[in-house]
Amino acid sequence: MITLGEMFFIGVVIGGAVVPAIVMWWRYADSLKVRVEGGGNDDEAAAQMFIRILRMAKGTLVIHDDGDRGSRSIYEDDNVVQAVRRQLETHPKLQIRCLFNDKADLKLVREIEAAYPDPGRFAVYYLNSPRPVGDVHYKIADGGVIGHLSSHEHGQPERNFKLLDCSAAKPRTRKRAFGKYLEQFDRDVQAAEMA
Repeated sequence: MITLGEMFFIGVVIGGAVVPAIVMWWRYADSLKVRVEGGGNDDEAAAQMFIRILRMAKGTLVIHDDGDRGSRSIYEDDNVVQAVRRQLETHPKLQIRCLFNDKADLKLVREIEAAYPDPGRFAVYYLNSPRPVGDVHYKIADGGVIGHLSSHEHGQPERNFKLLDCSAAKPRTRKRAFGKYLEQFDRDVQAAEMA
């Protein structure tokens, strides 16, 4: 026969294992709805990925990148420029904010600023400090519905990336995936120089 003390001990052991398991499941099960792609890509693949993320942006798109100018830069790509123009036309509330490490004369910036001079629709900022070591670049739509993270050396066309599609996930999962980048973006923009 089990004594009251033994029942209490069994209850504590079960409660100590089951309750945390339930809490962990409740907190992280939604992460299973996040689709992840990863690997390496080049400038052409990066342009296609940018357009894919852009098409999902209805309210906001934040971009942090080097923003360097080269013949194969996505910010010099006609398809990218036209895609940005179409998305801004299609979604009148869409706000695009860019934070670039380099202050380069980019086709995207020239053409979109000319078409949308209101910084509430399209704004570009330049970092006032040297490019951080291990700088992670990102493009994040609508607060984390979908986002692209990449890292590479300055000016290098090959980059490692991770695409996280959180469109089926809850806001708390989106925040867990992208919150630190969005918070860093806001901090960096406060200290940046506006174009």
